[in-house]
Amino acid sequence: MKLFLDGNICLDLLDSQRPTSKATIEWYLKYKDCEDFAFYFSSDFITTLFYILTQKQKVAPKLVIQAIDSLSSETMPVYPKHEDFLHAKEDFQTGLMDDFEDLFVLNSANRVACESFVTHDKEILNLSSFKGMMLSSPISFDIN
Repeated sequence: MKLFLDGNICLDLLDSQRPTSKATIEWYLKYKDCEDFAFYFSSDFITTLFYILTQKQKVAPKLVIQAIDSLSSETMPVYPKHEDFLHAKEDFQTGLMDDFEDLFVLNSANRVACESFVTHDKEILNLSSFKGMMLSSPISFDIN
């Protein structure tokens, strides 16, 4: 099963001080070594993660780069394509969601055929599915 990790999930994995981090880390550790699962995240998140951790959390840049490198070795970065933008624009114009950035990432996950998108974002979770892709939080994640 291909699982796409939203930016808030990646941040939970890198910053244990976040309120949702403990549950996310427990969920990730439960599934990360399972051969039936492949994890993905948007390469677009890398600079955001670096900024938040170095500028907001004041973590040393070298440590952040090491942490992101570790995350990238366990999860496959997905590089955005123009078609993701075009699909997100269409979804945005039809009023599916107000958050264009989320639509862009969801369409990237859909393009690489992820079966599940894991997030804490309530607006995304309210959709329940996106173009056949299951949407869940780590707490509500169910493989059945």
